[in-house]
Amino acid sequence: MKSESQNSGISITIKVFGGLRESFQGGTQTYRLSSQVTLGFLLQGLEADFPELSKKLIAGIAAGYLNILINGRNVRFLQGEDTELQDGDTVAFLPPVGGG
Repeated sequence: MKSESQNSGISITIKVFGGLRESFQGGTQTYRLSSQVTLGFLLQGLEADFPELSKKLIAGIAAGYLNILINGRNVRFLQGEDTELQDGDTVAFLPPVGGG
């Protein structure tokens, strides 16, 4: 998933915030994908490449507390995991922030 040829596919930026950053080597990475894909496909790829992060993402999605944004728009208001990713998109994973 990460290493496609430079002339094919799409490139997206993945940003991970909060306690998820330590599972994602610094919090921001660029991914090359073989073609236009959905958020669900990206999540499957992250499971293979970053299993610890994937566990946290799956738990957050199942519990309903993880926000996923594509270009600043929450996927809950798009097509969820069926949202198609385009070349140049930014996908951000935001866990809840606690404090008081």
